[in-house]
Amino acid sequence: MDRFLTREDTAVAGTRPEKIEGLPGWYFVLVGLLVASNDLSLQFSDRYSWVVFLPLVLVAVHLTLWFTLLSRRRKYLRAVWRSKQALALVAVLFALRLGLQFGLAKLTDSAAPLHSYTHLILGLVMLVVTTAGAWFDQWLILRVVNRQT
Repeated sequence: MDRFLTREDTAVAGTRPEKIEGLPGWYFVLVGLLVASNDLSLQFSDRYSWVVFLPLVLVAVHLTLWFTLLSRRRKYLRAVWRSKQALALVAVLFALRLGLQFGLAKLTDSAAPLHSYTHLILGLVMLVVTTAGAWFDQWLILRVVNRQT
C-alpha cells in the first residue's frame, strides 16, 4: 500500500487507511540543537575554537538527513512545518528569544556573573522550547490525522 495515499483515496478504494507515523523524537532534538547552536557557539568560542563550526555542522547533518533517512517522511515533515501551529511556534520562539535577550540584559546589568552565561542560558532555553514545541505540534497534527472516524 502506498504510504502517501490520502484518506479520500483509501475511502474510495474501500481500504482502511494506515496510521501515519510521526517523525522520530531525535529529529526534534536536532531541530532544537540547530536553533540553539549559534548561542552555544558564541558562548564557548573563546575557549574552544572548533565550536564556531557547530551551526554549520548541524546544518550539514540536517541536510544529509533530509535527503537520506527522512526522504520517505518529507511530505509529512513539510506538512508539520507549514501548519498554523508551526507558524505560531515560530512567532512564539521569536518573541521568547527577544524577551529573554532583553530580560537577561537587564538582569545581567545588576548581576555581573550572569553576564558571562547569557548565550548559554539563551541557547538552552531555545533548545528546550523548540524541541518541545515542534514535538507537540507534530503530536497535535498526528492526533487529528490518525483519529479513527
